[in-house]
This record gives sequence, structure tokens and C-alpha cells, in this order.
Amino acid sequence: MIRVGYIAGEPNPSRAPHLDRIAAHPEIDLTVIYAASTVHRREWSLELKGEPVILSGPSLPAVRLLHHDYPLTPQIWPLLTRERFDVLVIGGWSLLATQLAIVWARTHNVPYLLISENHFREPRPGWVSALKRIVLPRLVRPAAGHLVTGTLAREHQIHYGARPDTIAVFPNTVDVEEFGRRADELRARRGEIRRALGIADDAIAVTQVSRFIPFKAPDEAVEATARARTMTKRPLHLVLVGSGPLGEQLEQRARRLHLRVTFAGWRSGDSLLEAYAATDVFMLLSRREPWGIVVNEAAACGLPLILTDAVGAAADLLVPGENGEVVRSGDVEGQAAAIAKLAADDALRERYGRRSRELAAPWGYGPSVESFVAAMKRATAAR
Repeated sequence: MIRVGYIAGEPNPSRAPHLDRIAAHPEIDLTVIYAASTVHRREWSLELKGEPVILSGPSLPAVRLLHHDYPLTPQIWPLLTRERFDVLVIGGWSLLATQLAIVWARTHNVPYLLISENHFREPRPGWVSALKRIVLPRLVRPAAGHLVTGTLAREHQIHYGARPDTIAVFPNTVDVEEFGRRADELRARRGEIRRALGIADDAIAVTQVSRFIPFKAPDEAVEATARARTMTKRPLHLVLVGSGPLGEQLEQRARRLHLRVTFAGWRSGDSLLEAYAATDVFMLLSRREPWGIVVNEAAACGLPLILTDAVGAAADLLVPGENGEVVRSGDVEGQAAAIAKLAADDALRERYGRRSRELAAPWGYGPSVESFVAAMKRATAAR
């Protein structure tokens, strides 16, 4: 068996079951190490299998700088020394735990693979781009391999020196088949679910699932939906699934616009699937989004998509004119036009939804587990 140390920032409700499947593989002995219980100040709570190691320590509030906190966890160094893994899989380079893991691997001649979901469609300050040009080639080129979430992340790693033959797709995803099956079951109760959400029978429900924070752009979801009302005769109802510091501001703006909107709160499991089952159009209007796993969820549920060009998943899970529309981040007029277009055409929404499910199908857990195992074998064989 290959002893793999997997170092990431925080537990994730979609990645955790993914890792459980990898841990069950007969050729992999997996230890998962998290830098903290959360580095993004998330609200979810998870029942984690396999007893992962969750490091603890004071955390520097670095959200403005890094988009997440910075836990001080030097104890990862003696942990890695004690465990002596055959290979390390390291999620990113902006946490002390992942930084030390890279240095430890280099000094102990242990192969490491980098997980990347970064892409060049993310707006970055000039100094950040300059820092990446200096730092990333020194981390990327020596890596034994790279696990990328999709097409844009692959381009990012190649740009900084990764060899194409060392790159494997390791998607941010969900159990696609199970999501689709449960969504289909819940659609039998669609009318009941919509009434519980306050959605009128004749309304087109447009849903965004995200935290209520600036770079997820829930404010643009409100503005674009309100503006779309002037472009279509169909009544529109916005559903915002999530929570966060912008909640009160969003509610006040929706009231001023006289917009039909349901603030559905943070949801998971069947409660989240009910929101998808009630939905006619899914959108994610993020200003910055390395991937956007809610896109996998919505596509698996057979929904037409509206995504901004800043959403990493748009390059792989949305084909314009086949299952959705790509709009520019910040272009509220264009976003409204896309909403109105889909709201006005029942047949188009149905066709887009079927195609979404087809595009999501290859992005389930199964193929990526085998890809992960193959990458571990290549890395250890090279050593």
C-alpha cells in the first residue's frame, strides 16, 4: 500500500466523502490532515469518517489578503516526520500547514503533488500576480504531480511550469448519480416544496446558492433578477440559499426593488436538494470563484445554468447554447438578459437541463478515485 498524507485547509462536505472513497481503495493508506476546522469561517458541521487529523493553533485574520484565515500550525512538521509518508498531496500553498509540508517534502526527498483550483480568470491585484511569478515556479516545477479541478486550473499549472504528463483531474464534485436520483424523487413533491418557499405556481424560480459575501455577488443576483422583470412577461421569484454578513443588506435592497425573493438560509442534504427541485434556473454570479461546486450540484439535478466568466466550473460544466449562458461578472444588464431569455422559453430550459445532466455525468467520484490512485503510483515509482 502507498502511504499518502493529504494536507488541506479545512473539511469540506463534498470533498470529505470523496476522500472516504479513496481511503477505501485497497492500494492506498490515506491520512487526512486539516490545517483547522475552518479557514473560511464556514457554518457547516460534518461527521467525518476515518479520524482525520485537525490541527489547532492561533489563527491570523488574513481574509483581506488571502481570502481565508492563516492558522499557525507548526506541529505539522513533527507529525510528518513521525508518519514518514511515501507521498504527500498538498492543497495549495497559502497556509502555514501546506507551506511547511512542501518544505518538509523537499528536505526529506519525499514526492509531493499539488492540488490546484486557481485560474487566470480570477481578478488579482498586481502585487499578487508578481508574487506568484516569483514563488509558484519554485513550487510547481519540482512537484511530482498535479491534481487540478478542471481545464482552467490545468492551464494555470502549466503556465507556472508543470509538465502536462504530470497533471491529473481531481475535481471538486459531488456524488453526481445520487444527487440526480434524489432530485428526481423530490420533484414528485415540487408543488409542495415551492409553496413552502413562497414561490407562486406560475413564477419562474431563479436560484443562487452561495455565501452572502462580496465575491459571491449575491447583490448582483438581486439586481439582475429585478432588472430581468422588465425583459419578460413571466413572473420571476429569486431564491437565495445561503447566509453571511450581507444578508440584511440584501433583504433591504430586495424590499426597495419590490422583488419576490425567498431567503432560504444555509442548507445541506435533502433540504438543499429541495431548493434545487423547486428551481427553474440556477445561477452563480460570482466575481471570483476558483471552481464552484454548487455548479456540479445544479447540473447533476438537471438545471439550466447561468454562470459568470469568473466561475472556474464554467469552462467544463457549461457549454453556451447547450446547457446555459455565460455572462460577464459585473454586467448586470447581460445577466438580466440571460435570466429573461431562460424565463421566457420553457422548451429551452428543459433542453438545457437535460444537457446539464449529461455534462455533469463524467464528473462523479468514481473516475477521479482511479485517477488519484494512478497519480500516487506514478509519483512513488518516480521516486
